[in-house]
Amino acid sequence: MQRMSITEIDLWLGRTLFVPPIIKICQVTRQSQYAVSRLLWFITALDQLRIATTLATQIIAGLFSLFMIYTASLRADMPAFSMRWFRMLALGLLLLDVVSSLGSGEWRGVEIWVIVLFAEYAATIDRIPPDDRKAARKLRPGEVHR
Repeated sequence: MQRMSITEIDLWLGRTLFVPPIIKICQVTRQSQYAVSRLLWFITALDQLRIATTLATQIIAGLFSLFMIYTASLRADMPAFSMRWFRMLALGLLLLDVVSSLGSGEWRGVEIWVIVLFAEYAATIDRIPPDDRKAARKLRPGEVHR
């Protein structure tokens, strides 16, 4: 059995789990992949605020939320970038949280890493293809979509 490299794992995760739903969200909402990425980062910040238990973590998460909404409003459609090492770190932390949650029975915070991975993989998309349903509707009867 051949061992998969980190690059192959990253590509497989992106192509099979994360990019297809992100593209569909972009097509339905008519937003760029960068706007979706920034929105997901804002949702991550809000979720951290939701699960914060101490005043200090609530203040930090609140400031992070304000920062994310401010930066998203200034540069929603500007190209974003994502680094493979960060996506793999987020994946590792997600797996650790899942294992920890299986032992404790408390799933609090696991969703943060899933949202982070969606946000990061959204930033890796070069372009959003046109929605096939719209192209099919524009065809006249008897025409073939190419």
